[in-house]
Formats: sequence, structure tokens, C-alpha cells
Amino acid sequence: MIRVLMGLGYYEVGGFKTVIDNLSKYLPRYGAEVTVAARVVRVEPPNYVNLVKLTPEEFLQEAKHFDIIHIHQSYPYLSIAAKARLTNVVFTSHGFPPIWVVPGVFNKLIHIYINNIGYKLIFRKYKPVTTAISMYVQNQLKNMYNLNSILIPNGIDLTLFKPSKDTKKPGYPTIINITSYNRFKGSDILLRSFMAIKRKYPEAKLIARNLSKAERLPNSVKKDVIDLDFLPYEELPKWYANADVYLLTSRWESFGLPILEAFASGIPVIAWDRDDARREHIINSGAGLFFRDSKSLLEAVDEILRDWQEYSRKGINYAQRFGWDLVAREYVKLYEKVLSNENTKQ
Repeated sequence: MIRVLMGLGYYEVGGFKTVIDNLSKYLPRYGAEVTVAARVVRVEPPNYVNLVKLTPEEFLQEAKHFDIIHIHQSYPYLSIAAKARLTNVVFTSHGFPPIWVVPGVFNKLIHIYINNIGYKLIFRKYKPVTTAISMYVQNQLKNMYNLNSILIPNGIDLTLFKPSKDTKKPGYPTIINITSYNRFKGSDILLRSFMAIKRKYPEAKLIARNLSKAERLPNSVKKDVIDLDFLPYEELPKWYANADVYLLTSRWESFGLPILEAFASGIPVIAWDRDDARREHIINSGAGLFFRDSKSLLEAVDEILRDWQEYSRKGINYAQRFGWDLVAREYVKLYEKVLSNENTKQ
């Protein structure tokens, strides 16, 4: 069994936690025992995640007891690994958001320093085995740091997210977006887009998460919004099963887990057109469309409803490429290769 110390900055609700939890769940099936280390812990992990809170210095000491050190986008952990010249490190990049997406002046300054100075100084002399979660992130690493990387995407739990047995017969669409709870995720764009849809489809419904906490809902749309509070990951599929279209309005996506969740559930995606990882999924699958304004949004809704079954079928087929089983196997192969190179050096 390969012993893996998996490090990340913040263990908190969100896509990052979803990835770490699933890797902890699936990697042991293929020969990798995982301990997760985080600098900040804000939620309790599921029982299958062995989580410890470690400072960078503690992380370095703990690393001595593991075969592979797998760091997920944590600058402090990577920095101390670089100083110690650790050679059994796998670094996974989850992408670098553009500066205009980062909230607050202080956060922007930290972002500029880490991405434009910190990582550059590290990668100038230290070349860990690096993976990228999308082609978009691969290009970022190459353009920003002249760093080559291996593409290993995030995954989807295909035992959890699967098509509903009920045959969809869309008329007035039920729109879903269950990540939209702040400006970064485009809650303002979601609300404006839904109001545009309602002008053409007055009985349209919206399933969203914490939308009313991020945006003031007009009385005219409140009755048609199912506003969910905190939602356990395991309950997401039942809400996808009640929807016809996923409306992605986030300002930036380095991978786009909700796109894969929707596709696996048989739900086509209409995405606000941005030059990031969402384009890979929508274009490569043929299971969704883009919009840039109200006119193109309504055209996309009309098109999806007109040929819903075909878009749904394409999404289901595409999602099968991203099962966590497949992702876990790829990581274990990479771990074995790193260990083999280590043994050769010795």
C-alpha cells in the first residue's frame, strides 16, 4: 500500500473538498492509503477521510513518514517542500483565477504576490511532478511558469450522479444552479438570466442554493425559486433529477464540477461564455450551449428544449470518461512512477 500525505490549504465546503473527499474514498481501492493535511479546517470530514490540521513546518516533519507527498494548490506546503528539496512530491494545480475575480484589495495583493512572484521563484529551481485538472490549467502552467504538466482531471461519482428513470418532457423549463451563492459564482448573473427566461417562459422555475442570501429576489420571481440552504453532497442528485437545464453563470471555472454532475444526471448545460475550462466540457461533449446576452440565452433555451433528449444523451456519454475510479487509477500509476524514479536514483 502506497502511503500518501495529501496537502491542501483550506478544508471547507466547496468543490475543493469534494475532490479531496473523493480521492480519499477511491484511492485506497487501487493501493494508496491517504492522510489529508490542511492548514485550516472549517468543517468535519466524512468518516472515510483521515484529516489532520498541520502547519507547513509540521507538514514537512510528517512528510518523512509517507511515500508520496501530494500537494493540491497550497503555496505554503509547496514552498516548504521546495526548500527541503523533497523529490517524492506530486503537485496538482487547480488553476489560478484572474485578478479581477479575487475579492478585496488585500486578497488581490496576496494573489499577485503568490502567483507572479512566489510560484515563479519556486518553479525556477524546483520541478515537482505536476498535474493539471484541465487543459485550461495546463495552458496556464505553461504560459505563466513554463511548466509542463500531466492532465489528470477531477472526477464524478457515477454511482451517485446518474440519469433519472423518469423521461423528461420539458415544456416550461426548470432551471438549476446549486453552486450560485456569491458573486464569484455569478449569483447576480443567474438572477438576471432567470428573469430573462421568465419573460418568455412565465412558468419557469429555478432551483438554487442560498440565492436569496446573495441577491435580493424580486417578489415577481420569489414564488418560482426553490432556494436551498446548506445541502449535503449526497442530496445533490435528487435536485438534479427535478431539473431540465443547468444554467452555469460563474465568473471563472478551472474545471467545472457542476457541469459534470449535470451531464452525469442527464441534464444539458447552458453556460455563460467565458474563456476557461467550461469550454472544454461544452464543446467536447456537444451536450450544452453558450450564451453572452439575453438574446443568445433564450435561443439556447429554445434549442435545448427542442432537442432535449439528444443533448441529455450526449452529456451522459461524456460524463462516463470522468468516473473517480478512472481518476484514482491514473494517480496511482503516477505515484508508482514517482516511486520507481526515486528507487532508481538510490
